[in-house]
Amino acid sequence: MSSASADDGVAFGARLLAAREARQWNQSELARRSGLQPAAIGHFEHGRRKPSFANIRALARALDVSADFLLGTTPGLEGATTAFRNEEHLSGEDRERIQMMIDAFTQQRQQGPR
Repeated sequence: MSSASADDGVAFGARLLAAREARQWNQSELARRSGLQPAAIGHFEHGRRKPSFANIRALARALDVSADFLLGTTPGLEGATTAFRNEEHLSGEDRERIQMMIDAFTQQRQQGPR
């Protein structure tokens, strides 16, 4: 393994850890929410293993961040998770409700005017 790919794993692990800690979750909680094993979370965070695309997607969804953030192609955690002002004050349930509304508006717009 090249040092560049090892660095990528460390960067992914650091971002995963930062996102998890920002939510004040332990590895078991993230594992439960993402459908992964707690040991896998630890391996990813410490750069011992690289996650599959499916695992990256599951982690991003559970943490409510973009896969791009976890992969290091977008800036810091704040920009990765905040869609509008004061979003950080919402609960996960509130975010889910808002996402459902956004999805409904998007679907309605795709269907065109009535």
